[in-house]
Amino acid sequence: MFQLNEKVRLTASLVFDTAWRVGSGKEGETMSDLGVMLTTAGEPILPGSSLKGKLRSTCETLSHALGLNACMLNHKASGVKCTSDVDYYRKVRDDYQKALKKGLKNRCQWIDKHTCDVCKLFGSPVKAGRLWVSDGMLKDWASVVQVRDGVVIDRDSRTAVDGLKYDYEVVPPSSLFELCIDLENPTDADIALLGAALFEWCAGSSLGGFTSRGLGRFHLEEIKVFGVDLNDPDQQLKFLTKTDFAERFSNLGNWESYFSDRIKQQLQSAANNQQSPNPAGETEED
Repeated sequence: MFQLNEKVRLTASLVFDTAWRVGSGKEGETMSDLGVMLTTAGEPILPGSSLKGKLRSTCETLSHALGLNACMLNHKASGVKCTSDVDYYRKVRDDYQKALKKGLKNRCQWIDKHTCDVCKLFGSPVKAGRLWVSDGMLKDWASVVQVRDGVVIDRDSRTAVDGLKYDYEVVPPSSLFELCIDLENPTDADIALLGAALFEWCAGSSLGGFTSRGLGRFHLEEIKVFGVDLNDPDQQLKFLTKTDFAERFSNLGNWESYFSDRIKQQLQSAANNQQSPNPAGETEED
């Protein structure tokens, strides 16, 4: 049975350095061919699903450097056995059903063995994730949507295809959003992996559509990290009886130090266990 023991909350400002777009999948408000997602008030939307997807991709890229495993949702390509891959799950589904009948402890051990480190954090078909990302809260933008021209390129001749011109909407640069990321019962490995992704995002990354054209470049600012330990009676009482954020959560100090310490611990742990098999990241032998 799930028991909430610890919660970590991270807030940050996300600033777009270039124009960007999260497509709506339909014609734009400006009658352009490819619109961007807007609220009924005409303001740009930064969905939590887009943020979480980008965060997961970043964590997958950095996991190996931390000695952690990522199935990349394809165990044949990654060599990591994980139930997030549908084909692999079909192979072990009967084994999973047997584990269910042997009790909760056996079930949890089976899931832990057949789930990669990234999926333990973000979730898999048989395991709930420990990380949640809220929609970005818009704080500032240019209050206008721009329209740009595009053409279809012939990959063989590398020239524009006649008659296949289109236009698309973008949101101008300097858009500012406030982010909120929650972690429930995180492990040290979870915090190290998230921390590595945050350092990467602070240095600069890209988000949304048409990133190969230079759109969607962003960076993070003003990162703050808070937490609550529900095993501490005083913190538990405040969390359960207070409504003000500052009273429910404690400031965990400088975010760089907080995550750097966990990253160093994870690197040391990975070095110590380099010669030992990792049950959460078993690789294919066939």
